[in-house]
Amino acid sequence: TEDLFALLSNVKRHHPDVAGVSVGAIFSSYQANRVQHVCDRLGLTMLAYLWHREQVGLLREMVHDGVEAILIKVAAMGLGKDDLGITLKQAMPKLISLSEKYGVHACGEGGEFESFTLDCPLFKKRIVIDEVETIIHSPDIYSPVLYLKLKALHTEPNLVISLVWIAKICFIDSSHLTNSRSIVNNAADSAPRVAINHSPAVGHTNADANDLSLQLSGPTPEYALAFTDHIYCINEMSKLGRKGRMTELFNYMYLRVEMFSRKHSTHIDVWRDMINSGYDRALVVEDDVDFELDSVAVINRALSALNSTSTDWDILYIGHCSMEENQRKAHSAYSRLHKSTHPFCTSGYLLSRNGAKKLFAYFIEHYQQARALDIQLVALIKRKLLKSYSIYPPVVYQRRDLYPSDDGMELKIAKKFKNSAWNEALAFVPRLANWVDPLDSVYLHPAFKHIPSWMEDGNTVN
Repeated sequence: TEDLFALLSNVKRHHPDVAGVSVGAIFSSYQANRVQHVCDRLGLTMLAYLWHREQVGLLREMVHDGVEAILIKVAAMGLGKDDLGITLKQAMPKLISLSEKYGVHACGEGGEFESFTLDCPLFKKRIVIDEVETIIHSPDIYSPVLYLKLKALHTEPNLVISLVWIAKICFIDSSHLTNSRSIVNNAADSAPRVAINHSPAVGHTNADANDLSLQLSGPTPEYALAFTDHIYCINEMSKLGRKGRMTELFNYMYLRVEMFSRKHSTHIDVWRDMINSGYDRALVVEDDVDFELDSVAVINRALSALNSTSTDWDILYIGHCSMEENQRKAHSAYSRLHKSTHPFCTSGYLLSRNGAKKLFAYFIEHYQQARALDIQLVALIKRKLLKSYSIYPPVVYQRRDLYPSDDGMELKIAKKFKNSAWNEALAFVPRLANWVDPLDSVYLHPAFKHIPSWMEDGNTVN
């Protein structure tokens, strides 16, 4: 981040008329947030031209428009040494097939591959690779990580510049352009005004090229994770402050989440809603959790591993407080995926429709209020009534720095947690640093007696 800040600061000094920065992020909030943070500090506008584009269509469009790029790193099931150095055009059929079968991101947004552009109609010169070395970073039999070390390159003149691409420099398709700040703030009026051309080359109708005052379309909504139909956050209305804190965190992560708020919200209520809504997969988290920064990629790899081996499953624990979830042999396709042992705690899990039906039917009849839900779930797993898997270390954990607890096991598993999304969010949403959780008025410092309006509805703890 600081290197980018130094670079753009230097650009501004030499070109004070520069007002914006274009970023190529498609779904990576990790990239977009860093660029946005630097732009905020320098008074620049960040433009994410490709944000939330449908990836298979975008891949086809890049190949169609003459982008010559090669794969220089692979890190996903189905990709290997033979794929290094091939062009996007050559890789496209396989990437689309892997996307359809296993949920692999066709444009590599989950880290499945990295590419290097040798030539495109915008380049004055094309890049030629003279010498490369293949590096094996991880020799996993199912999902190896390999990359090309580019040791020698030179450029050659590129005499042909496509008129189509010249047009695209001047006129930008508004359906593919969004100001990422408008995503975060949900403010359509903050988007810049640009000229727009609906190019026939990508299947749109023509617009008046002289009209320079066309507004961008409204802000792009947050996205649900690619491997789910819905995301629930169980929130009890009596837990003041939690709804506001989690809403801020989800907004930061660009996740579309339903705050499942009831006077006494339960997991059983969520299962019922999932079944009635017809969801095939749903992610369920509690309102006192934090996420690992790369949680999306980890969950995606775990599901890809399950799908690749046609593994039937009911529940996938992404958050738990068990130190023993790695005792059983790791799944053959992903080293962080294991059959569940006793995944205590229900801080975060992915549920299949079949799993939701099983759990709802069982607990409607057998639920024991005197016994913790997570213990009852572990009992079902032990009796082999529930097909359960766990990610270890987990990518979701309960924040015990904000929510005091005497549960030593939760504190132990928390020590394995790194790269906190919450801690990173503090750098971008400074007001979160002033938040104190009113679990009970005893924990409240007098300065925080009143809950800020942006968290709830101006509620006061009595």
